Amino acid sequence: MCPDLSEIKVEGNDAEVDSLVACIRAAIIYWGRDYEYDYVAGLSGSAFSPVRHEDESCAAWWTEFGNDSRMEFLGKALGFTAKKSPAMSGRDFEKKGELSDELAGFWKQVREAVLEGKVVMIGAWPLWSIITRWDDDIEKMGIASVSVGCDICRPSHLDTVYILTPCAASITRMEAIAEAIRFGADAADGTFRRPGFQYGGKLYDAILKRLERDIFCEDCGERSCNCAWRTMVRIQGIAGSAVRFLRFAGEFMGKRLPRQALDVVIGGYDTIAQTSGMYTDRTTICEKWGDPEFKTEFTSGVQAMKVAHKDASVIFRRLAQGL
Repeated sequence: MCPDLSEIKVEGNDAEVDSLVACIRAAIIYWGRDYEYDYVAGLSGSAFSPVRHEDESCAAWWTEFGNDSRMEFLGKALGFTAKKSPAMSGRDFEKKGELSDELAGFWKQVREAVLEGKVVMIGAWPLWSIITRWDDDIEKMGIASVSVGCDICRPSHLDTVYILTPCAASITRMEAIAEAIRFGADAADGTFRRPGFQYGGKLYDAILKRLERDIFCEDCGERSCNCAWRTMVRIQGIAGSAVRFLRFAGEFMGKRLPRQALDVVIGGYDTIAQTSGMYTDRTTICEKWGDPEFKTEFTSGVQAMKVAHKDASVIFRRLAQGL
């Protein structure tokens, strides 16, 4: 293992990729291994339903966070252990005026881990990042994230943090893919639930609700067309990962995945990717945003994606039940 954390590169554009998945892949590469981004995204479940962060007011960042629920499984499948930070609410911190003993002790472990060249992931708003240089002043901490993430992320001692340690995978690739499809079906139809986050294509409902307003994102006001653009880019990235992961799964698992059903699910996600892809040119979206005809067309496209997601999730459930 290379001890120089500054060499870690988290690849991808922050509008297109899931930052948690990108960070995990960067860690794996740092350890001298490699897995395709789409494979890790499929295992995490993030490829099968855009997540909506209910507490995020800016629509540009709706789809960040909420995807670390599968860290233990990802470790078993990809070969690492993940030690998670103890939780402490902002309200408790304000009352106490300092970190809890448990959390303060964990941050001492984080310091040791970084100085030893271990991978530490931090959920710093608005993107997951990897700490690449320790500083006792957290605002001066060196971090790596996707695209320009390291320039905009604001680390906090209250963020969720994972100390990752490489080890041997404890399940086979066949087992990992089968479990990913079972969980993927739960994410796709919304069976999986996590407080504060929405799955099952609920993001499409949120987009349609915002499209009823003149301003798509109140936080960004007149610049909110950028948020609409970024949401479409992320949806296209998510659906594209689903298509590529499921195609690989079909090849790898062979007859265990009925071809006809698999093709229907892939077709649904491909429809979502192609439809969202019609709205991934930022200049065009912002130029036409005030045009009622374009708004009607855009709304129709989102409605079509919602239907395609719902239809695909029904067949996805049947596919998963056969494993």
